[in-house]
Amino acid sequence: MIRVVFVDDETNVLQAMRRTLHGMRTEWSMEFASSGPAALEALAKAPADVIVSDMRMPGMDGWQLLAEVKHLYPQTIRLILSGHADPNAIMRSIGVAHQYLAKPCESATLKAAIAQTQVLRNLLSSERLATLVGQVGTLPSAPVAFQEIVTCLQQPTASVADAARIIGRDVAMTANIMKLVNSAFFGARQPISSADRAVAYLGLDTLGALVVGHSVFQGGASSCIAGFTLERVWQHSLQTAIAARAIALIEKQPAARAEEAFLAGILHEVGKVVYATRSAVVNDPAAPDDDTVAQMEAHHPEVGAYLLGLWGFPNSIVEAVAFHHQPSLASGGGFGLAGLIHVVSRLVYEREAQGTAPGDSCIEPGYLEKLGLTDHVPQWAAALAALH
Repeated sequence: MIRVVFVDDETNVLQAMRRTLHGMRTEWSMEFASSGPAALEALAKAPADVIVSDMRMPGMDGWQLLAEVKHLYPQTIRLILSGHADPNAIMRSIGVAHQYLAKPCESATLKAAIAQTQVLRNLLSSERLATLVGQVGTLPSAPVAFQEIVTCLQQPTASVADAARIIGRDVAMTANIMKLVNSAFFGARQPISSADRAVAYLGLDTLGALVVGHSVFQGGASSCIAGFTLERVWQHSLQTAIAARAIALIEKQPAARAEEAFLAGILHEVGKVVYATRSAVVNDPAAPDDDTVAQMEAHHPEVGAYLLGLWGFPNSIVEAVAFHHQPSLASGGGFGLAGLIHVVSRLVYEREAQGTAPGDSCIEPGYLEKLGLTDHVPQWAAALAALH
């Protein structure tokens, strides 16, 4: 049974929640707190799996509460539920809330959001990994990309296309902006699945406020793991994204799926960014770096998928990230998104390692044979070579 704490200073709202969620009492252990301090007192007695807080409350407001929860109980999933679209308050919550839900919120929507957090938690193999991901507010960008976007947004002649080109080529910027634009606060009617559309939807003024005024994008990230460079992750992710889009089109998949493949390619190793920048906090500092690298390699798919799922990314992207090492575990049949990213990532890695045309020796054994795609590899290899 999962434990959920609901926080709102309005008694009638808490009572309405209690009535609405009465049917969930056999599945959830629920507590209702009327203030931030009362919620922290409840958590001190029994930590929660999920906390759902109103934004505007007297004394300690929602973002202050969730910031404290993030510090004390990083494994707790943090949701903001608010009917007040105050931009400054929402921007402050960016780094502490996993998702923003708008009031009035249909009970089915709230139930689904909480239930989904538990589906995602099943991706993780340990509580330590939940703590690792729970510490993440926003992801750090490549220093060069960060400087490029700041410079771009300071230019009076900057265009949406210029900003989208920079953001779409960086793992962290893409993840951060897609989390925001698909949140209830920005109210997109349909899910947005590309950096181009995300930047166009937000506009340069809002984007500039996010980058400069609220530090949503951060540069200068460094790895906690000796000998491991984030630059290599960023370069590999971009090459994989470009190749995934090209091969999706070769396989005559729709243009929308090709763009989704690009997004999945950019994000497929986002778990490594989390691991490399946050793992020093939860890992034994005396552990050899080889052990940390081995753990990162083994667990980054689940870490990345869990983070993106908490941030509200589409299930197709979450699944592609989760199973890009073992696409045979993904749902559905055929050459799905997880399989495409798996194959392309392996081909790109092989090319990077050998500097020659890639083969299929590192692809999951039997995967291409089962799909009848073994003879497609030479065409994919040629397409990959043409991109360089």
